[in-house]
Amino acid sequence: MTTFQDCSFGLGVESTYGTGVTPTRWLEFGDTTLDYSKAVKQGAGLRVGSRVAREARRAIVTAQGAGDVTVDVITKGMGLLWQAAMGSGTSTLVSAATYQQVFTLADVLPSLTCQVGIPEVGGTVDAYTYLGCTADSFELTFDNADILKLKTTLAAKDVTTATAYAAPSYSTGANLLTFAGGSVYTGTLTAPTATALASGATPIAGVRGGSVSVNHNAAQDRYNLGGGGRKDKPTVGLRDVSGALSVEYVDTTFRQAIMADTSMSLVLTWTGAALGTGVETLQVVVPAIRFEGSLPRPNAGNLILQDLKWTGLDNLTAAQPLWVITRTADAAL
Repeated sequence: MTTFQDCSFGLGVESTYGTGVTPTRWLEFGDTTLDYSKAVKQGAGLRVGSRVAREARRAIVTAQGAGDVTVDVITKGMGLLWQAAMGSGTSTLVSAATYQQVFTLADVLPSLTCQVGIPEVGGTVDAYTYLGCTADSFELTFDNADILKLKTTLAAKDVTTATAYAAPSYSTGANLLTFAGGSVYTGTLTAPTATALASGATPIAGVRGGSVSVNHNAAQDRYNLGGGGRKDKPTVGLRDVSGALSVEYVDTTFRQAIMADTSMSLVLTWTGAALGTGVETLQVVVPAIRFEGSLPRPNAGNLILQDLKWTGLDNLTAAQPLWVITRTADAAL
């Protein structure tokens, strides 16, 4: 029997922006706020005998879909979502059925067809299909003693309820990535390659949690004549790469970084179960960050923490300002 727990979220990569495809990947999701919105205009012309706005003079001039999708970060089945979030992705065999997927920022964002399955009270599942979905932004959070979560904010060209529901099929053997498998490094950065993970020279102690955010600053207002009130594909702007760290006051490293505005590299790594070669891994690598935040201060006799904000910048030396890397058993994105 179908119940309200049988909501689903599936996605597929479009060849043409806004031309729907059948979902090929389904994710276990915690929440989605994807919704339809319309811009309605009401004619203002006066008419003898009419004392309220007229039904026949109401028109939808533009419409779109938008919202967030939040998922627990797992070790298989996430390649297409990471590609959508970053813009570009590749998958390369390392050895022994172990693949490395490398995601970088791209000048043109891929578009997805996303389908949300919503069960009615009687068990019928209705399909809400969002066409031309591009990632406007994303945030990876790694809270203290918790599961990693990825929230992707999507903007859709259109929404249809006429597309047939595609029954979900999920990746097998996927594991959660959690706080327990995390580590943080800085210092001299060894950048990732297609088959090698990144590394930093110096471990950072006392990190309790944090986040990484990317905003593509995409132009979401590309409504043009001939488009039937639906927007053209969003173009990306100057990206904002930022984040936060909550750290224990173990030394003066971050105090000095704030006061002198010095640059640091950041290598965030989480590991999972064993693979044919190495272990399941997620890395976020930012070659150059600058910190903002307050100096340490007393905490009523309790453990002193620093809440730091950071901004990722282009140091004109590293090949990329940001990498996301996964080690997985998935051969393809």
